[in-house]
Amino acid sequence: MAHFLGIDGGASKTRGALIAASGRVLARASAGGSSIIGLPHAEALATLAGIAQLLCAKAGVPLAAVAGCGLGLNGVDFADEIPGQHAALAAGLGVAPERLVLVNDGIAALWGASPAPAAAILQHGSAFTGGYRARHGAEALFDHLGVGETFDLRGGLRVLVARMLDGRAEPTPLLDAALAHYGVTADDYAEALFRQRIPWARLNSTAPLIFAAWQADDPAAGWLVERALDEYALVAAALIARTGSDAAEIAFGGGVIQQAPPRCWALLAGRVRARFPRVTVKSPDLPPEHGAAIMAACAAGVEPVSLFQSLRRDEKEHPCETVSPSPSSAPAVPTRRS
Repeated sequence: MAHFLGIDGGASKTRGALIAASGRVLARASAGGSSIIGLPHAEALATLAGIAQLLCAKAGVPLAAVAGCGLGLNGVDFADEIPGQHAALAAGLGVAPERLVLVNDGIAALWGASPAPAAAILQHGSAFTGGYRARHGAEALFDHLGVGETFDLRGGLRVLVARMLDGRAEPTPLLDAALAHYGVTADDYAEALFRQRIPWARLNSTAPLIFAAWQADDPAAGWLVERALDEYALVAAALIARTGSDAAEIAFGGGVIQQAPPRCWALLAGRVRARFPRVTVKSPDLPPEHGAAIMAACAAGVEPVSLFQSLRRDEKEHPCETVSPSPSSAPAVPTRRS
């Protein structure tokens, strides 16, 4: 029975899964961040090697016996850097280079999102990730460097708060709620924001606040949510067009979108289907680390759709405990680019 390793590495967390070709998840693990810029640094290599060894130890499968390793890593962005990254990561993980499939983490997420040959994904978490394919093995990223500036309702709130304070926008109850969340007064807001005195975690965690105000019919929150939905639908249309199929599957994921209330999801699906009536709008079926393992299995000749479906059933019937390295063995990894 062949075994495949899948790892999804981001700026703040790394998650891995070891699966059997039969479609059974044998082990799951999580650790700190492992994103990179250029060649992988020592901390990222230690995190990735540690999680691979932990998975194999938990499942009782020697790493040398793993038939393939799929690695979706934040920071795999440029074609001219990938050969060097691939060689360094294969050596650092102790995996034969021909058994390692290295991609950007957005591609791993796409493999986990849907089994359909024509599929796409848009994720909005700490940043935006988009990917699409017309067939298995032909995955591509969408605006992965962020130059297209997809609208982020959290950043929109920061601007809108300033405009409500200076009179360019009508104040609503969302103003006081936002100031309280940021931990500043109206008089201090502009300087605190400009001089970066408001912790990034607070600035980046306002989605629930906005959605709650939207459900309470706050006009300012309504403007933010409507603009975000329009933007998601616009990106979705571009992604679907690139799949070459008007019956593709598109998955929406990431922390911001997943926190949206059901009515918001319904409005988003309606916007997408208004242009593409045959498209399936959904949440991702499997996590990115499972997608990375499926990707590696596909590269080794395993039929991906049946494997995907088996893993989806296994996730429901036999949930697998996620293990983590001990704190002493988990190195701190600096934040990297999106």
